[in-house]
Amino acid sequence: MGEQYARTYESPDGLRRQTLQDHLDGAGALACRFADPAGLGKVALAAAELHDMGKATKSFQDYLLHGVGKKGTVIHAYQGAFAVEDAPHSEYEKENANISRLTRDILEVAIASHHGDLPDCISDDGTIDFFERIGSSEKDDEIYHYAEVKSHLEDVGLDVNSLCADASRNLGEFYNRHIKKGISNKSFAFGLLEKYVYSCLVDADRCDAAQFGDPKAVPRYEADWDALVTKFEEYCRKFSADTPINAVRIDISRQCKDAASRPTGIYRLSVPTGGGKTLASLRFALHHAQIWCKKHIIYVIPFLSITSQTAATFREVLGLGDDDSVLLEHYSDAGRGETVHDTEIADAQEARRRLSQERWSQPLIVTTMVQFLETCMASRGTKLRKFHNMADSVIIFDEIQSLPSHSLDLFKEIVNFLSEALGTTIVLCTATQPALENIDKTVRLDLADNPELVTLSEEQRRVFRRVTIVAQARPLPIAGDGGLAQFVLDKARGNGSCLAVVNLKSEARKLTQELQSLDAQSQGFALVHLSTSMCGAHRNDALAKVRAATASGEPIICVSTQLIEAGVDVSFGTVVRAAAGLGSIVQAAGRCNRNGESTKPRNVYVVPVSDDDEKGLSAVRDIKRGKEIMMHSLVPLASKNPDFDFLGKEALDMYNTAFYKDKVEGNELKYPLPDGGNAYDLLGFNKAARYQYNTVTHPDGPSAYVHCLAQSFRTVGRLYQVIPNLTKSVVVRYRSSAGTDSRELLEQLRDEYDPREKVRIIRKLQDFTVQLFDTDFKKLTERGLITLADDDFELYVLESDDCYDMNFGVVPDAEQKDLFF
Repeated sequence: MGEQYARTYESPDGLRRQTLQDHLDGAGALACRFADPAGLGKVALAAAELHDMGKATKSFQDYLLHGVGKKGTVIHAYQGAFAVEDAPHSEYEKENANISRLTRDILEVAIASHHGDLPDCISDDGTIDFFERIGSSEKDDEIYHYAEVKSHLEDVGLDVNSLCADASRNLGEFYNRHIKKGISNKSFAFGLLEKYVYSCLVDADRCDAAQFGDPKAVPRYEADWDALVTKFEEYCRKFSADTPINAVRIDISRQCKDAASRPTGIYRLSVPTGGGKTLASLRFALHHAQIWCKKHIIYVIPFLSITSQTAATFREVLGLGDDDSVLLEHYSDAGRGETVHDTEIADAQEARRRLSQERWSQPLIVTTMVQFLETCMASRGTKLRKFHNMADSVIIFDEIQSLPSHSLDLFKEIVNFLSEALGTTIVLCTATQPALENIDKTVRLDLADNPELVTLSEEQRRVFRRVTIVAQARPLPIAGDGGLAQFVLDKARGNGSCLAVVNLKSEARKLTQELQSLDAQSQGFALVHLSTSMCGAHRNDALAKVRAATASGEPIICVSTQLIEAGVDVSFGTVVRAAAGLGSIVQAAGRCNRNGESTKPRNVYVVPVSDDDEKGLSAVRDIKRGKEIMMHSLVPLASKNPDFDFLGKEALDMYNTAFYKDKVEGNELKYPLPDGGNAYDLLGFNKAARYQYNTVTHPDGPSAYVHCLAQSFRTVGRLYQVIPNLTKSVVVRYRSSAGTDSRELLEQLRDEYDPREKVRIIRKLQDFTVQLFDTDFKKLTERGLITLADDDFELYVLESDDCYDMNFGVVPDAEQKDLFF
């Protein structure tokens, strides 16, 4: 057979063909470059050089060149895995049998899965073993044409033996340097190592394919840390120490800059609310990246509601425009059907933006905890493609106390691996730092030797004592005489402005309605509601009103869910917080007297809401548990001890001990799964599946399963959700204060046939989406109020104006008005 080809491309100049050797070598070079920051270039090179060797068959060439057969029917992914399993062992591999086995497991899984998603290495019932298929006589089935493939290895320049030998030696050096002594849960680390190599392979394969069609299709971004540091320092010179708070903020920022010379590790930035940690942490990251030549800075934010605000702040501080060559915002996948390819839907600019979201290749990335965790837990190549770009970077986790408790142990293993094995510096930021290393001590958090980036004196901490927590034990109903609404209105009258933070969206709506019925507005107060039932454009408009009012001293009452508790720089005369966990209360308190407008501390009131008004709290277990600890332990203690300090370290330690005690004992920190077991074990040793395999399927002793990888990658990837029961993004009908109307955009979309224009419209519609929970989505769909506006993009629309209130956002139970004139 003559020349072997990997793909064809219809260019303006006619049909072009990429040879198989060129593709394997091109993907190999890219994969090696991607993996070099972690020192795993030879492993990734072997995976990429062998991944498509199954294309060296007559059946694939006939399919590619002459259209014989259907897409997907000519299997070409498994042959490379067969070749890895069959390759003889070098002397090094014979002397290091365990490393050799691990290397080949990693290569076989990555190569065989590069077109789909990572498999379950053993099924949960122990009956299916991925590696049995690779090592069995099944490879001789004629559907693989394996003998034919092997006969053409020299034609495409492949030396399987050398590639495997070099990969094993490379992995052995990596293991001895980073995993042998540095990581306690080695099985979990092996799973992440698999994902890292797989990520390098998938990205290299797709980048090489794209570049064959268009050499400029995959931009290569180089971080100019010197220029960004210069811009940031110019901005810092504007800061003034004109008040005691500003003086401490400047010192916090300076300490972060000074700490940048510390080596790669896991650090904490623990400063009081209002301490300027967002920009201080960015200052550390920029200088640290400059000193240590890091590849990226990734800023991870807990709440979707403040991501665009944070990105806008970074653009302003660093003098960046809307060009995405430096800063990438990735926090929503609405209207992004995975079945649609870039070349089918987008012009060059849009394709580059979508590619950036899959790859995270820009110097600075702003994203959410949902995106971060769901990437690390994923099994699909589309999600995992970006994983390798987390290596040799700086990742800042803002408001780390908001980390969902069900993922705590998973998170610890991930950041340990990123830091110790992949050379990434981690910064955990919060005003209420949970001692993660002391929670579930069976799972370590390997903090740096000197983990605190900032140390504040007691005098400096006193500067931030701008509030006093006043907690009452008696619950209040929202409505009625002496209810929470009346309480909020009274405090607003006495302090000029009031922020009321509640636990549930239904609570926020009811409290706002009750304040309306009490004529709060006629008494001179602007009344603003904030919740994630509102689309992003709506929330931004509402926040703009809040900022303008608090800045000018206008009387205002803002009723919000916890979305306002982090990253929203506003200052109220007082705050009323529905009883919740201590961390939430401290964060809410940070919106009161934030800049020391009053030299005398202002009161922050903690009020338990009656059970009848918080029936939905049972669905939000962490908030419910936090409220119980607050009301049953800390508030009674404070009532007996007038000197008890809710804002002190002792109170926070007591709260965290109580909050996590039952969760540790019940393995709730390991992401329990519906059918039993937990994600932590399934992505590590996978004890139950190994037991089933050894004792039921192959009852020949505990050594029956000989492979290093036993992870249930696909099962966890399918089941894992940071926010359980969250369903589709839905476009709502809203006109922003800037004049953009989602109705007009939807009309344009319905009349548009050009895929490039459709993409631009959908991108604008992102600001008009609301994430609905499963029950609300089904309820509205069953009533015929949600429709699929675009099949290609899986774009859903809430068709009813009645179910989107201009004060409250989506109201699922709203009655549909009769459409009569």
